[in-house]
Amino acid sequence: MVLNDVVSLVHSISGRPANKRCYHLALVVYHCCQILLYNGFCLEQQIYPLISHETGLSTNTISRNIARATIDCWEYGDRKKLERIAGRPLSEKPSPKEFVLYLCAYLTGCPDIL
Repeated sequence: MVLNDVVSLVHSISGRPANKRCYHLALVVYHCCQILLYNGFCLEQQIYPLISHETGLSTNTISRNIARATIDCWEYGDRKKLERIAGRPLSEKPSPKEFVLYLCAYLTGCPDIL
């Protein structure tokens, strides 16, 4: 999988695809797809520092951007497509980690990780 595929998926469900937070979300999802999700991962300790190093932003800024990107996708994005990606109806906004997991499971074709 290439980063452009992840960026395209995030843009397709985002309500504000031009926002830099969408790109940060795509980076997080891309890096999460590269590790063994069955072993679990910690966004704050494993993934956000990688994105921080790549972008030059603090891990707190990355964390905040991912949380806001999740909200943007939920409030303004394509909710029906998001539910197709999640594989189920969503009655409430997923947490940032759940959101990342949905996208990773969809992109890797491994719905069992949910």
